[in-house]
Amino acid sequence: MSENQTSPNSRLDSDCEISTLKLDVEPSEKVHVVPLHRRPDLLVPCADLVNSEWQRSQAARVHALQKSCSDFPVCLVLLRGPRGSERLLGHARLSRVVGQGGSLFLESVVVSRPERGKGLGRTLMEETERYAKNRGFRRLVLTTHDKQHFYAHLGYVLSTPVQNAGAMTTFVPMEMLLRFSRTSNEETQRRTEDRQAQGGGGVLGSSPPPPPPSIPPPPPPQSVEPILQTLTETPYRDAKGTSIYWMHKDI
Repeated sequence: MSENQTSPNSRLDSDCEISTLKLDVEPSEKVHVVPLHRRPDLLVPCADLVNSEWQRSQAARVHALQKSCSDFPVCLVLLRGPRGSERLLGHARLSRVVGQGGSLFLESVVVSRPERGKGLGRTLMEETERYAKNRGFRRLVLTTHDKQHFYAHLGYVLSTPVQNAGAMTTFVPMEMLLRFSRTSNEETQRRTEDRQAQGGGGVLGSSPPPPPPSIPPPPPPQSVEPILQTLTETPYRDAKGTSIYWMHKDI
């Protein structure tokens, strides 16, 4: 990002908190996106919605959703109808990406089961992208276990893993996360160099080490090339060892 480019972190969300999709429908049926921290009355219904897809205790889910804030992570809810009688249609969560100031990580995208098959998944994605773009971000990154074809249809392309800051940014500044990441890498490299240096030294008066064993011949070349990420195969796995696809879209 150039110095004269507006930093995503410098933009307040006061003028882009709510996005209304302009459809040729009655005002009472218009679909709009609202950050959840602006609507705490929807915390429990939203927790139930997300839990309908990824089971967790309601208390734990509500606690996680309460972390939504304008400084990220932010939870967006897709609503239809006037305030007081809205229908909760969907949810998506955006958080910062460590080391990529112009990117956001998109997760927990879910549409209410009774409302599926009506194009609301696309609507939720489009409104989430519009919100992110209005906040000054230019790329969304996501993962999926089995919806890669749906996201590809929306313009997402296969990508490589990134580090999601998640809720850490609510109590640890992004600059600190970056410093921790760099320090960890530097410490690992330093320890490796120290071990290599110690391995070359000997103890005074000790007998010389035995000669190294003969080097075995190299294994035969593999006939099968490593798997590259495609829309049907991926080398990436999640924490449970399940195949996962990494994708991104420039918005």
